[in-house]
Amino acid sequence: MLELTEKRIVSLLWMLKNKEKKWNISELQRGAAILERENAVYKKNTKFPVMDLALTYGPTFTFVKELEKTGFITRDAKTAEYKTARARDIIKMISLARTIASLKTLNFHSPFEFYKTLKMVNESKLPYSFTVFAGSELYRQYIKTDQVHVYIRKGEEEKWSKYLLSKKCLKAQKSQANLFLIPTEQKTFFNNSEKIKGYSIVPTPILLSDLLSFGGLAEEQANFLIEEWLNNKM
Repeated sequence: MLELTEKRIVSLLWMLKNKEKKWNISELQRGAAILERENAVYKKNTKFPVMDLALTYGPTFTFVKELEKTGFITRDAKTAEYKTARARDIIKMISLARTIASLKTLNFHSPFEFYKTLKMVNESKLPYSFTVFAGSELYRQYIKTDQVHVYIRKGEEEKWSKYLLSKKCLKAQKSQANLFLIPTEQKTFFNNSEKIKGYSIVPTPILLSDLLSFGGLAEEQANFLIEEWLNNKM
């Protein structure tokens, strides 16, 4: 399996967002930097950011060649441009590289039913992005659950704890919790979240990979939504 760093995941998100387009390495480099626009430094009177060291041409070139070697992307011999070849398999690769179960969570018990918990999180005025069923149920109702998984910005854990405690949510052991906060440094999860029914949902490839890695009914939901996504119905 390819090594997937946080920066490489951002590059994959850009590729999957542009899964039907051809691109060159410089376009990928710029696109990934723009997805992480809070980290991008702009020169005066220019529209393109100056990439930080993690997004320079060399590391991007190396990653592209690794993806080409494994067949995830293909290269046009005439134009030297690349295109995503196995979008479904890239989603699966992400799900195996960063399983939802492996991510650190802050666990709470919400006294509210599922949709009221979503509303409570949304009203926090803090950056968030729903994932797993909290995200997928907004696209397609599939199961009855009270479990809510939500990405939050790393460093804002205390703000969330104070807010949730003020709403009568209690800290809980994972086995007793129904609200799971997932701190992350991935700014693109918030900058490029999907907006559905007034709620923020993590970028679609991450939602799909999280559902796959969660397993069970979440995996069933993922397989349906992947088909919708591949056919541009999401």
